[in-house]
Amino acid sequence: MEKELPIYELQIDDINGSAEVDFVALVDRPAVQRNFLKFAEDSWNDYPEAAVNNARRALKWADENGWGSCGEATGKARANQISKKENLTRETIARMASFKRHQQNKDVPYDEGCGGLMWDAWGGDAGIEWAIRKLKQIDRQRFQIDDEEQRIISGVLMLADTPIYRNDGVQEYYVVFTAETIAEIVQKFFSKGYQNNVNLMHDSGQQLEGITMFESWVKDSKRGVRALKGFDDVPDGSWFGSYKVYDDATWEKIKSGEVLGFSVEGDFIYKQKVSKEEQMMKDIIKILQSV
Repeated sequence: MEKELPIYELQIDDINGSAEVDFVALVDRPAVQRNFLKFAEDSWNDYPEAAVNNARRALKWADENGWGSCGEATGKARANQISKKENLTRETIARMASFKRHQQNKDVPYDEGCGGLMWDAWGGDAGIEWAIRKLKQIDRQRFQIDDEEQRIISGVLMLADTPIYRNDGVQEYYVVFTAETIAEIVQKFFSKGYQNNVNLMHDSGQQLEGITMFESWVKDSKRGVRALKGFDDVPDGSWFGSYKVYDDATWEKIKSGEVLGFSVEGDFIYKQKVSKEEQMMKDIIKILQSV
């Protein structure tokens, strides 16, 4: 049975008003991070337990019967990685996603050919579908150069209602920002004049000069506010922004690929989300206690 991880909704509605997003960093691994929270990871291992089981099944069969002519070293190594629930880099996840091209052979029995064996070695349906989703999620955080001559970059700053896997070394869990919370974050961000608050790689002691946010919008289908081109399928409530880069050194880092995307940072309040069933049980208990 696949382990269900807790989901924490991050909010900013604190009494003292200190919870907020106050900086946007240019980073090489786009996501949200700070000392209290790190969404960016060099690698990921939140693939489903079904993928782990598929890889283990393929390895068990190969241990007993041999690989024969099936699989290259990469596929065998991948099966071992997945079976041990090891972290996978973006490059590895991209290879998993591209393995979908072999889907037409997935139903070939292990003892009749290589199709089914190698499909499971790469995580099977569960692993490959996860890789496709994960790769898209990772790459959504990358900004794009809209206008090289004008030095304009644009991208998504925050995705609404999108669980983000976290493993802090003690606990595995997901965090999520609702559309409502993002709206509050954006309003507070501009009311405090933070549009020039940009740093490099979350170096809070060094604010970059010569880069400023000049456009900001939140996707809202009802109001006709669209997402950035290529991001049409992101949820309503997601926050986008465009920056003008005046500084030569910063522009060179962007052009060279030294930095690839945005990563917001700030202080948040954690609120654990509960399932409908759990909430119903809590309501029933509350009613019984009040009788």
